[in-house]
Amino acid sequence: LGDMVRKRNLLHRALAIDMQNHGPDHPELASTITHLGNAYGALGDAAKQRDLLLRALKIEERAYGPDSKTFALTIANLGNAYGALGDAKKQRELLQRALAILEREFG
Repeated sequence: LGDMVRKRNLLHRALAIDMQNHGPDHPELASTITHLGNAYGALGDAAKQRDLLLRALKIEERAYGPDSKTFALTIANLGNAYGALGDAKKQRELLQRALAILEREFG
């Protein structure tokens, strides 16, 4: 657990640096935000994970489009966050959406 807290803290620092260097909507931020969200999820804060992943998705959709592999992986992570929050229907919907994108991407 201590390593995950350290990871979360380092990701907060990395996000601040990324925002300073690139601005608030740069694609570089989406990766850091996704990792930060997943760190919160691993620490049991699925609501914070969901909120951060939604933020990352907005950036990824603009940068890569809604059919990209990157977008699909974040959608899958978001689905798992909803599952942790007890919303199995939303989880299934998002995981199916991610699967459809990845099947189109990789066949």
